[in-house]
Amino acid sequence: MDRINPQHDRTLVLFIVVAVGMVVGLAFVGGGGSEAVANAPDPVIITSDEEADEAAPAGECAAPYNDRLMTSLAEGDPVHIGVFGDSFGDGLWGALYRDFRSNDDFVVHRFAQQSTGFTRYRTLNVLEDVREKIAEQPIDIAVISFGANDTDGLWADGTATEYMSEQWQEVVGDRVEQVVQTLRDHGAIVYWVGLPRMQRPAFDAQIRQMNAFYENKMRELGVPYFETVSESVDDEGNYTAYMPNPDTGDRTLIRAGDGIHMTGIGYSFLIRDLEARITDYVETARAEARREADRRQAGRARSDGRNEG
Repeated sequence: MDRINPQHDRTLVLFIVVAVGMVVGLAFVGGGGSEAVANAPDPVIITSDEEADEAAPAGECAAPYNDRLMTSLAEGDPVHIGVFGDSFGDGLWGALYRDFRSNDDFVVHRFAQQSTGFTRYRTLNVLEDVREKIAEQPIDIAVISFGANDTDGLWADGTATEYMSEQWQEVVGDRVEQVVQTLRDHGAIVYWVGLPRMQRPAFDAQIRQMNAFYENKMRELGVPYFETVSESVDDEGNYTAYMPNPDTGDRTLIRAGDGIHMTGIGYSFLIRDLEARITDYVETARAEARREADRRQAGRARSDGRNEG
């Protein structure tokens, strides 16, 4: 497990961030399928009528403020962010590290691993991997991005299941739910980041299905889902390798040459809303931790006064 904090060599990390963005799409083996998929409709996402009726927009987390986070803030500790996923998740880790590296309030941990996914448990069991990592390094916030390695079928109960079939959705959905629950049980707030527009139409159609599946699943689980398609297309909604820099307006290369991954700055473009959400949430939680500390101090003072009397 790699753990990087703001005190380490920044030059090396900046090199890693750029390199991650330019990785050729070898991590996405088999992604793409037939060109006929390009015109495929969105999948029928498996969910019960009761679940659909009860599904509400995802909130921050199950409780107003997470106990572990409040304890960290009350004790003046930094907020630990763990980034999980495949090579795309690795790119998000690089962006989050770079953007938070000068802020002593945050430490960003690299938990993503290339060529992994929820259909690849024979290569790496994501649930067991998550358990091992957070046992060694507890975290307050989990950022997750999987999917582009999972656009194939999988083996379940000794039979092959097609991509986005009912059984596929049940198996992958159960695995995702176990990971989210494990992170929550260990005191982490969970955020999910979707995938951007892809260059090849057939692969993009599959990713569109993947995004719809995960957005629905996150809504069921009450996990904030951050879509990134709108941050990766031109004014007509088409794939583009260049976007205007939100800060300067300059024409900026955001995609790697494989048409799948992003450049280092491209990943940063995708998670601007996520970073703002994390920062705002932590600041409001910090203010609440201070108020709670003040209330406890006032309560002790009143108790001491009664005892003296």
